Amino acid sequence: MKHALLILTVLGMGVAQTSGAAVVQSGSNYITNASLNYGSSKNIYSTRTGAHVSVSNNDEISRTIYQLNNQAQQKQQELATLTSKIYLENQKKMAGSAPDRYSAPAQAAAHASRVALSRSSGRCARYVRTALQAAGYDFTPNPSAYQYATRGTLANAGFSKISNDAPPQVGDVVVYDRSSKHPHGHIQIYDGSNWISDFRQSSISPYGGAYSYTTWRDSQYVDDASNRGIYLAMAE
Repeated sequence: MKHALLILTVLGMGVAQTSGAAVVQSGSNYITNASLNYGSSKNIYSTRTGAHVSVSNNDEISRTIYQLNNQAQQKQQELATLTSKIYLENQKKMAGSAPDRYSAPAQAAAHASRVALSRSSGRCARYVRTALQAAGYDFTPNPSAYQYATRGTLANAGFSKISNDAPPQVGDVVVYDRSSKHPHGHIQIYDGSNWISDFRQSSISPYGGAYSYTTWRDSQYVDDASNRGIYLAMAE
């Protein structure tokens, strides 16, 4: 009799020790064994959303975790692809849409190109100002070229400052700062092939050395304010 009671006691302890709850975490999901008994108990898979899926054994729990991991990796790949597409679209926007031949930038550039001299006359501000006004840009003329940037003239006329590294497009205007050698600075406009001031320049710089300058583009051809902010940040 004593031996039988001892055996039952041991068996009871074994059952008690195998009862209870076990939790396995996978990311934000939880695999919960609600009652691991040697009978009709089932392992319960649950998520934080409250959804429950009944599974029958630990092998199925492992398969469920494996499937969830695969789904998570697939979602990550889809997100990476979407992010890449958005980045490429933003890069295209940053380049700005090209003005057609009837646009104000193209008209200004064409006017400057038609009247350009073979060499400098020292009147770049007058020539570029005339070209811009002929295309319909409204502003008060400045006596010096550099003032078209520093006095906000181009900004008020509808231009936005962009990065000097941006590929030039028709109608872009570059303004060189004044210096001891060039107290009035310099201004020029791009006609699609060359930079034009009062003469057709052989390169973007009319000078022999390096001088600081800013680049301006008609705001209608800079897609939105956020892109203009990116340009400004790049130009700093």
